[in-house]
Amino acid sequence: MKMYPSFNEVFLTDELLGVFYPLCSGEHGLHYVSSNGLWMDEQYETEHNTFRYVMFDIKNGKYDFRGDIRLYQGHEYAKKVFPILEEDFNGNGNDYLAGKIKPALYIEKITKILPSQTTENFDLGYFLSTFYEFSINKLNYNLNGKFGEFNYLIKGSAKPDSSPVIYNEKEDGGHLMDGHLIKGYCHLGAVIGYEFFTDGNDTVLFYNEKENKVLSANHYS
Repeated sequence: MKMYPSFNEVFLTDELLGVFYPLCSGEHGLHYVSSNGLWMDEQYETEHNTFRYVMFDIKNGKYDFRGDIRLYQGHEYAKKVFPILEEDFNGNGNDYLAGKIKPALYIEKITKILPSQTTENFDLGYFLSTFYEFSINKLNYNLNGKFGEFNYLIKGSAKPDSSPVIYNEKEDGGHLMDGHLIKGYCHLGAVIGYEFFTDGNDTVLFYNEKENKVLSANHYS
């Protein structure tokens, strides 16, 4: 297993930058990803992506997106500001972590350096808090080898128990999506959204070896 692979290790192009977070890589070198931080506009659902799942072709070991990116509300603004957020966090993340900076204070600070928001139906607070939670957890893991401690470090909650990161309980997926989409796919495992962010939207991964595709399902715990 590999924690926090880079965006370019996971995705074939930068189309989904600011939309999907690479979480970890597991069996067969396949990646668990999440679109937490953006709400969805279901009028743009396709067979390749809905509010319940996203499917990727695998090309050269990377994920190739064939869905409609308009499903993810505010994707244009998210992609525009994501490099700004990363640059700021690369420079100030250690101070945020050491100072136990709360999400509200981070959002107040970072909003001042972002371009004006013109996208309708974009929840800037949700997007920024999601980025901050993910980035603090990633930094803490890289520095200290500790996983999923955002609430413990920043909010003073109880220290979490150790986690396997990828949970391999076998599921048929029937409660996640229509059965015909699952045929031909094997269940690889699941990761808990709360451990990478503070959101309960988990990621359940399925693999179709014959067609060389993955199906990443959203599962609210």
